[in-house]
Amino acid sequence: MPAMSELLLVVQLAIELAFSALAIRTIVSWMRQPDRRHGHLGLALASLAILILLAPALGGTGPVAQSLTDLAIVLFLVSGYGLLMFRDSFVPLGTWARRLITAGIVAIGLAGIALQLPSNPESPHTPLQTLDFVAIVGVWAFCILEPIVTFWLAARGRPAVEMARLRSISIGYAGLIFVVVFGTIAGSLNGAVSLAVDVIGLLIVPVLYFAFFPPVWLRRIWRQPEEEQFRSALHDLLLYSSNRVELAEKALVWAERLVGGDAAFILDDGGSVLASRGITTAEAKQLAIKGQILGPSLDGRAPRRQGSSVIVPLDLQQGRGAMVIRSERLTPIFGDEELSRLSQYATSLAAGLDRVTLSSKIAALERAKTDFLNVASHELRGPMTVIKGYLTMLEAGALGDLAPKARSVLPLLISKSDEVNWMIEQMIEASRLEEGRLALKRHRADIVELTDSAIDGVRMLLTGHDLKVDMPVESIEADVDPDRFQIVVRNLLSNAAKYSASGTDITVDVRRDDGKALVSVHDEGIGISTEDQSSLFTRFGRIDTNQHVQGTGLGLWLSREIARMHEGDLTVESRAGLGSTFTFSVPLRH
Repeated sequence: MPAMSELLLVVQLAIELAFSALAIRTIVSWMRQPDRRHGHLGLALASLAILILLAPALGGTGPVAQSLTDLAIVLFLVSGYGLLMFRDSFVPLGTWARRLITAGIVAIGLAGIALQLPSNPESPHTPLQTLDFVAIVGVWAFCILEPIVTFWLAARGRPAVEMARLRSISIGYAGLIFVVVFGTIAGSLNGAVSLAVDVIGLLIVPVLYFAFFPPVWLRRIWRQPEEEQFRSALHDLLLYSSNRVELAEKALVWAERLVGGDAAFILDDGGSVLASRGITTAEAKQLAIKGQILGPSLDGRAPRRQGSSVIVPLDLQQGRGAMVIRSERLTPIFGDEELSRLSQYATSLAAGLDRVTLSSKIAALERAKTDFLNVASHELRGPMTVIKGYLTMLEAGALGDLAPKARSVLPLLISKSDEVNWMIEQMIEASRLEEGRLALKRHRADIVELTDSAIDGVRMLLTGHDLKVDMPVESIEADVDPDRFQIVVRNLLSNAAKYSASGTDITVDVRRDDGKALVSVHDEGIGISTEDQSSLFTRFGRIDTNQHVQGTGLGLWLSREIARMHEGDLTVESRAGLGSTFTFSVPLRH
């Protein structure tokens, strides 16, 4: 069947070309990255490619045929050795196991050459030749079958990229067995079966390529099972990490999982090791110094390869840092896709680290403010109590008679001392709230009576305004903390007096409405624009005006917090230039 023979020749030529191309691709890869892993893989596939090219010339007689047979034995054993050492670069063998296997392969190969195995396998063999032939096949089979099992078992429990990478290599090794074993016996089969075996062998070559050199689209498929977890982890990483070390440690977990790294560490802008994983801090520091990771070569934002590591710059607010991912054992070889992915990840990481740094500074400022409120309010309280006491005694005449001019200024001095005492009280309450020590002591109370008492407490501050009060005759009862309730009302009255001109009206309205007790304070002052209302109830929030208004900027913030602790609220209705109405609401007692 000439047609069948020609077709067999074409397929066999295609196999030879495909294996040659795969070997050349491996050698080129080794030249670009000359490490153990690439070298052993290149040695194995190049040996197999040459063996496949020599296969048609084997089986003759004479010295040349015997020399080719000896060369085939060497290539066959070298391919097995290279594949086993490739396995060793991922999952290391013990030192003694590696030495024994190497010695065994060399001994078996030398014995085969010395015993001059027949170039034709069907020729008669001596017992020693048969034994050596079995040993050659057996040791090669071990070099292939053992990695198949090892890679498959090592993949269990690994991140998606590592698991897929190891299992693809295991499948690649199985493909090599098929090509060698079935390709060897194909010649003894009938034409159609032999052609089918050769076609399958040809189709396995792309499988080998994908196994040893996985393309970008395949690596994306490998990562797909973890993409949703990654997005969730990135969200948590950027928003909820409490400090830079915690954030960096979390970031390294996913940096490794994204590309299947074996170890990683992050260098801060000063060169200190912020976090490390799979490597000690001392080792990471030594690698950073030895490799000059933060040196001039780190310019730019593009990741770069350095040996078995990839270095990803971190453009931090305080300077340049770096994330280093090491590709050692159970890792894929870094490609452009991994570098692009790491670059995007590094941008998010740098933003997260800067966010934590900024948050820490803000938290420190907030603590400083709280400490200042706490210290200042308690330190001022004592002296102001003494001042107010003596002013009251002077007004009552307990310290003797005063000149008419001196007595005329006493009401103003007492009023101002009340203002200072009121600000101190706000500061103390704000400090308690910040520290979580502001606990309400709620009990049944009359809102009408409490509002009236609050008005009496700040009546001196309302001098110069016409106060109008609209209260019902009957009581309005609610469960409130009387002292804190009056603090809110006094705050609203004090603000109304500060932000409205002398001689204008201030109206207080107390009423029931839809299961709530409402206390409204209306003034005819400068009003509040819509833009300013958004920051009105913030801590230290102040409204910009053309006049200087005394105060701490804590009153409305504290008042709303107290209102909400009562399950109520504090709201405002205002327009610039048309006055304001603040309404304090609390639930009625059922």
